[in-house]
Amino acid sequence: MRRAGVRRTVEVMRWSFAHGEPAGPLRRCAQAAFAPWLTPDDLADALVVVSELVQNVTQHTRGGGELVLVADAQTVTIEVRDHSPVLPEVQPPDAHRLGGRGLLLVAGITCGWGVRPDGSGKVVWARLTTSAAEPVGVAA
Repeated sequence: MRRAGVRRTVEVMRWSFAHGEPAGPLRRCAQAAFAPWLTPDDLADALVVVSELVQNVTQHTRGGGELVLVADAQTVTIEVRDHSPVLPEVQPPDAHRLGGRGLLLVAGITCGWGVRPDGSGKVVWARLTTSAAEPVGVAA
């Protein structure tokens, strides 16, 4: 039995990835991990965020990273760790620049995102409020 006011948080996936590795395989793993927790629309949004955050690491740092997915009854959190101390910057839209809109997209999809220091690098996180973030078949 769950006590009132106590949130159960579950790490649903942790996956390391190499520099230059495409986001597709990580997106497929995230899809399988989040499927029991999310509605199809929420899952589609979460996968866009996974792609954007992983691609930022593989394109803008010299090393790999780690993708961590966490869920509770109201939210899912996507975290990407890397070894670069350089903080991401939201770029204003520019019709003359290819790319550079990923964090704007993440900000538009999520209820919040941010960065926190982590050893010699950082963790970029994004949180989505969900319609049904309680896994199928798990009693409350």
